[in-house]
Amino acid sequence: MFYLGIDGGGTGCRAALSDASGAVLARAEAGPANIATDYEAALREVSAVAQAVIGERPVAQVRAVLGLAGANLSGAGPRLAAELPFRAKVVQDVATSVRGALGPRDGIAVAIGTGSVFARQLGGRLHAIGGWGLRLGDEASGAWIGRALVMRATRALDGFVTLTPLLAALADELGGPAGLVAFSLAATPADWARLAPRAFEDDPAAQAVRAGAAAEIRAAVELLQPEVALPVVWMGGLGPRLALPDWPALTPAGTALDGALALAREEMTWTD
Repeated sequence: MFYLGIDGGGTGCRAALSDASGAVLARAEAGPANIATDYEAALREVSAVAQAVIGERPVAQVRAVLGLAGANLSGAGPRLAAELPFRAKVVQDVATSVRGALGPRDGIAVAIGTGSVFARQLGGRLHAIGGWGLRLGDEASGAWIGRALVMRATRALDGFVTLTPLLAALADELGGPAGLVAFSLAATPADWARLAPRAFEDDPAAQAVRAGAAAEIRAAVELLQPEVALPVVWMGGLGPRLALPDWPALTPAGTALDGALALAREEMTWTD
């Protein structure tokens, strides 16, 4: 038997294939795989990355768990699983992220990449909040931060806040007022997230956006904290960069891809 784990989000997806002993046989990467925002593109990228790691091995012997952004909200998870040529289960990406980062430990996971989601694992039970997507939430995420920078640039052009060097440069790069509007109408979450690194520049506007992100993170973690505070593990491309010192920090035991592989190898995953 072969076990396939896939971790997919708004920026890209990653896959790993292991044998029954847990030894990883192959790894591959592909493009964005958010099944809520673009189902067909997600199916295409997932199929490509799976084929890349499976190769000539018999698909009948493959068991896969896919942790995909949007799986909790779109209702497309079972549909996508049915379209794959191997037996698969699609779960919310937070499930694989938390499993990879915490293993069996109690704790709170803050996963921040293109999107964001927050989860508490306590006594083997998982409770997640957030993950609503950029239109409804994804607070402190890369996409949220990128959009906040552009929104602050428009506020500066109107005179509400100072037009700092960062905001002036950003507005110029995007084509001025008309370009800012055009970008906002066409941008995907991944497009917004590509602007997020600008928020770590030494600029007052960047500092203000980071402070806003920190406030959102703090509110989410405090909502999840039980009576006796749990340690926090910071995950995703931006999680460690946005980590707050408010709570004890845990070192991640592994990645979301490790979590997907672990779930794929559990017999209980395939008992139904």
